[in-house]
Amino acid sequence: MEPRDPWLKDFSQKNLVIGITGAKNKAQGLPCYTFVDNGEGQSSEDFEETFLSLSAGTKKKIPFVQGKFNMGSSGVLRYCGKEWYKLILSRRYDGEKPWGWTLVRRRPGNEDDLPVAEYFIPNGVIPSFEEDYMYPFQTLKGKRYDGIMMHTGTVIKLYDYNVGTAHLSFRGARETMIENLVETILPFRLLDFRQKPDAKRGGERAEGIDPRPFYGMEFLLLRSHKESDDADEDEAVGEKDIFVGSVEDKDLGKIHIKAIVLKREIPGWLKYSSNRVFHSVNGQVQFKQTRGYLSQSCGFPALKDRVVIIVDASSLTFKAHNEVWKGDREHISNTLGGEKYKNLVTQIIKESAALKDLQNKVAQQELKRSTEAESNQLFQKLVDADRNLADLLSNRNPKIRLPSSGGDGGDESGSGEFDGKFSPTFLRLEGYALEKGIDIPINQKRPISARTDVENAYFSRADNRGRLLINDNIKECFGVRTQLHSGRLTVYLEPNADILEVGQSFTVKIGLQDDSMPLAVETENFVVRIVERAVIDKGKSKKTNNRSGDGGENESGQGKDAPTLGLPVCVLLTHDGREIARHTSEKWPEGFKESDGGYVDDLGDGNRVYYINYDNSYHLKYRDQQRGKVAKDVVTEKYILGMRILMLGFEQSLRALEQSDRHANENFGEFVDDFRKIAAKGAASTVLALSENLPKIIDAASVQQEDE
Repeated sequence: MEPRDPWLKDFSQKNLVIGITGAKNKAQGLPCYTFVDNGEGQSSEDFEETFLSLSAGTKKKIPFVQGKFNMGSSGVLRYCGKEWYKLILSRRYDGEKPWGWTLVRRRPGNEDDLPVAEYFIPNGVIPSFEEDYMYPFQTLKGKRYDGIMMHTGTVIKLYDYNVGTAHLSFRGARETMIENLVETILPFRLLDFRQKPDAKRGGERAEGIDPRPFYGMEFLLLRSHKESDDADEDEAVGEKDIFVGSVEDKDLGKIHIKAIVLKREIPGWLKYSSNRVFHSVNGQVQFKQTRGYLSQSCGFPALKDRVVIIVDASSLTFKAHNEVWKGDREHISNTLGGEKYKNLVTQIIKESAALKDLQNKVAQQELKRSTEAESNQLFQKLVDADRNLADLLSNRNPKIRLPSSGGDGGDESGSGEFDGKFSPTFLRLEGYALEKGIDIPINQKRPISARTDVENAYFSRADNRGRLLINDNIKECFGVRTQLHSGRLTVYLEPNADILEVGQSFTVKIGLQDDSMPLAVETENFVVRIVERAVIDKGKSKKTNNRSGDGGENESGQGKDAPTLGLPVCVLLTHDGREIARHTSEKWPEGFKESDGGYVDDLGDGNRVYYINYDNSYHLKYRDQQRGKVAKDVVTEKYILGMRILMLGFEQSLRALEQSDRHANENFGEFVDDFRKIAAKGAASTVLALSENLPKIIDAASVQQEDE
């Protein structure tokens, strides 16, 4: 679907519209949302079996819709103010009968009574009226809005609809829809009738209407929605999408996962949201997971603000769909199916070769940016003066750590990005699979690797998407997960212990095919055998504690000096982004204040970047009290060094907690970045007071005098 297609744009403007009227801010109250759908419509005598039913199941056999149990219409009522008011107006597409309408509300009664919704049906009949054409909107000045005219179709109006007080503005409303609609089957039009008329802008803006197209999260990220030079329009912030992995499970069905790679400057709606992983069914988000989940549970800390991951669960089995999702479309049920679904998704993300390469690339870029202008000479002197500080340092060098494949000039690991073909021309097994077969313990999964020459997007592209071919009996007896990256196809087979027995064997062939290929490319046949359960050794490996220096047996002070690695990489933050001599500097992130101390960006694999607020109010106060540039610079260096040491201490405590408590990530992993920011804020308010004043008020003589 091309967002600039004039036919689709015209269709959405006339047939699928959401209009926002009423209150614009919290002081005024809540807005009203009107949904216009120039589709099938309903006759008034059918309202009670369609719009007003709860158990008819009229959409059960329509695969691409959500309301299979007629819960969508009733589910919105609790958000329609205290009284639950909603207007329904509809006329069947043939236009042979009049318009029907009714008003839904919450039945008046005691506050302790169970809430009951009732609808207006005088004398037992849904009201109706004759009218050739309907105009569902009017401008702020009370004029009829001619942009939408209906001969048939449906209008639903939600009064005092609460989308959250933070989303009452038009931008806020759009951002809420972005987070909850990954893609739309058809585009629709958003119209905000609450704007101040501006004759200079002409068109609908002159009437006080702000019109915007809407195509869903994917289109917003990958393509600009700009239709004018308006600075408030949204620019595309995504670079590309990549295939993460897929699974075909006998009980759950099919799950397909892809990631949209973001530019370094993420969009506003993501800055204010912690959600990064979106689980969708037919484009509608059912469940969200945070940047903390991506960082802590999946092991991709450098990607927490550089990707949006979309989990397409549209092809779950009917049974799994009902077992996995809760009715609120915000949580996953704590059932066996729900737990299995979450674990599978996490495994696919964690094992993704594409995400691992991207993690390395982003971490290298961030480290390179941070170390270009930085000197660690002063920190080295401090470590030399007090060797106890060396215990805080990691065993990582702050210089760029190149991947094993070498090279840093391409978009992927190696010398450049893999340039695959549109369709594969071969598929060849790796390892000893052909010669010896593959033994799979009944309690473990096992990867099967093959080389091919097809592009990375083969399984995720919109047109002519590729398919994995594998024996039907394998699908019945194994969970099948698929990854494709840089010419390597990896298929994970996980035995179903409830079906299989030790000693069983299968003859397997794997293939790839798309609709442009007359024949599939396939591997040769190979054998898969089910063997005894593998024993998993959970014991800890022994570590040798050599002394510092290169002589492990020498006593302290007798060996050669060991290189001090892992000096913390530092970036200074300023309110205007100005440059600071001898340091890399950046502009404050959005929402940052002069009272903030900074934060730590965990890039994974022991690499971290320490962001320190140069324009912190305490630092600037002490700096301004000094006379002369040298004295001011001394205070600044004390502040920077002190902040790095205190932030290092916090990181050491955090690592110790993670190592001692295996549930630590589950309990607070999502909030680690917040803890880091709080710790830095506290450190900034005290570090200079300690460094400047303690040597003046406490020395050996004063302590000795007190003892006497």
